[in-house]
Amino acid sequence: MNLRLLRLTLIGLAIGAVIFGGAALYISGKTINFNQDQQTALPNLGGPFTLVDQHGKTRTDAEFRGKYMLVYFGYTFCPDICPLGLRNISSAIDLLGRDKDQVAPIFITIDPERDTVESLNSYASTIHSSFILLTGSQKEIDTAIQAYNVYAAKARPDGTIAEYLMDHSSLVYLMDRDGKLVDFFAHTEEPQKIADRISRFLIQDMKQNISTK
Repeated sequence: MNLRLLRLTLIGLAIGAVIFGGAALYISGKTINFNQDQQTALPNLGGPFTLVDQHGKTRTDAEFRGKYMLVYFGYTFCPDICPLGLRNISSAIDLLGRDKDQVAPIFITIDPERDTVESLNSYASTIHSSFILLTGSQKEIDTAIQAYNVYAAKARPDGTIAEYLMDHSSLVYLMDRDGKLVDFFAHTEEPQKIADRISRFLIQDMKQNISTK
């Protein structure tokens, strides 16, 4: 793992620790509090958004009620962290098999200045076909970023539009059918583990539906 990837992984995990609490994760001789298995309650993250997808269509969070959402914040110029996270999400979706239709993978840009509808449409061909890629005005993106408590900032604010990189947290949020946060993952999480944890919720839903009939 290169230094930038390690640094941003630690940023994401440290933010996750502050948001979620828990036990200890040991990386490079340093201990970070982060263990979702021991949490008693998740914070109230997420919220309404109105953004535009890679086809120019206006999309809102309400459209995804009844499905789980896997929400990831990143940007198309990202050299390493976002591609890794998106590959892991894409593989996890495939591992769900026929249940994948119950999950909507959503990519929200943190860089609307460069991530236009056209650039998102081009980028979509590099990831899972079920991904919904969203952009909007800076104000609209900031609203989504704040709702999910995402860290995002230009790493080189004095660079040209083609040069600058973005520092950002890199958690993947799993929202339930009502839009509530029920789990989260690091962008480095193994696809099988992501799929297994999503499947747990799908099985719980199935059992609940059977018991209420």
